[in-house]
Amino acid sequence: MPISVSVGPPASRLFRCFRLAGVFFGAISLLGSCSSEPDDTKTGSPAKGAKTAATTPTAAEVAPLRVNVFLEYSGGMKGFVPRGGADKPATEFQQRIGALITETQVSGAIAERKYYLCENAAPRAVPFQQLRDVVQGEVNQAALGTELPQMLEGILNMPQATQQVSVVISDFIYGPARKSDFSQLPNLIRTSIAPVSQKQLAVAVFGEASRFYGTYHPAVKTPMTKRTLNGEKVPYYVWVIGPPALVARYTAEVFKNAPAQQAFFGLKTDTPAFAPLLTKLTDPKLKPSGGTVYAENNGLTLNPSDGPVDFSVGVNLRELPAAWQKPAFLAQHMQVRLPNGQASLVANSVRPLTDEEQSGQPVLAPYTHVMRLRVSKLASATATLSLALPAPETPEWVAAWSTTNDNTPAPRTFGLDQILAGVRQSYPTPLPPVFTVQLPLKKD
Repeated sequence: MPISVSVGPPASRLFRCFRLAGVFFGAISLLGSCSSEPDDTKTGSPAKGAKTAATTPTAAEVAPLRVNVFLEYSGGMKGFVPRGGADKPATEFQQRIGALITETQVSGAIAERKYYLCENAAPRAVPFQQLRDVVQGEVNQAALGTELPQMLEGILNMPQATQQVSVVISDFIYGPARKSDFSQLPNLIRTSIAPVSQKQLAVAVFGEASRFYGTYHPAVKTPMTKRTLNGEKVPYYVWVIGPPALVARYTAEVFKNAPAQQAFFGLKTDTPAFAPLLTKLTDPKLKPSGGTVYAENNGLTLNPSDGPVDFSVGVNLRELPAAWQKPAFLAQHMQVRLPNGQASLVANSVRPLTDEEQSGQPVLAPYTHVMRLRVSKLASATATLSLALPAPETPEWVAAWSTTNDNTPAPRTFGLDQILAGVRQSYPTPLPPVFTVQLPLKKD
């Protein structure tokens, strides 16, 4: 519902509201009048001597992505990539990973990309065509493979690894030669990814199950050291590691067909464009505000004494992973805080802006989503409202996909919860928020 003023303001306030309508956030279009909200937003002019507000947020100039893709090239992975044909449909692995490496190769967001096969030695650089051939099943002799901690350590110790995005594709089955290493799995992982904590990198984990044809090598070797599978599904994973903002961009702009099983650690974004939008944007079924609100001095002046004050805000969440841009996720996780007051997110108010809204109203162009906030109490003369997205902890699917015995093939991975526990322990508790934006408030 639109922002509306329940009672007409005195003449002095009315003049002040007209005078400041064009000041707040520069080009942010506000109410043409303080007593009603028109169907179309209008832009006013700053009053003489008024304090100039910040200009409308615009998309920041971002550095192109530099990406390294690593595919584990071992006998344990060969079953994901059977040699196909017209009568043999591609496996889920071939479909998803084929699409991912293709998007990485052609995406304009990526300035430089390199491809590697992780064998039983250091990662070996290969041309894109060779990596694609492997995914398509053109594999003659796979390597023995490298133990998981050593593989991760070798990847993160490569030159410039901490300034770029590393995409690691593997089944992440850990079967160490020394059986005593099983008990130290979280610690071994944490040590192998030491640059993650030292350089404050982010790790995104994506899980998928795929049909598998050929020799399956479980971590638990009893009763059988290996099995031959004929299409049974077993898991594989894609890890994306790098500076938080770059990982966020890669997962949002390149990994467009990501599976539903996702986990993020240390993910942060730059402060997104954010501003109140005093215009008709929300669901007409939402009740109108009963209080007074208007823009002044780079913030909002309001009076919730006659009833809660509702107003819409725009925010640019384009850099978030696609799953985090969904209204249900945002409604569940977004936090609104107001010291010396009470504020909340209005139920069912979070939604993405449509292309028509963004192109038809320039004021909306910097934002991807709109949501409605409610201030029910403001005890102090001034306060700062904060809107934050806390980083979710390890999701429930990780436990469901983990097992202590993978000898019988299933969509579960030996010690997955322990592997990701080592990742989680590389970050502080609680995890830093993904982003926080603030809005100054003044009590009328």
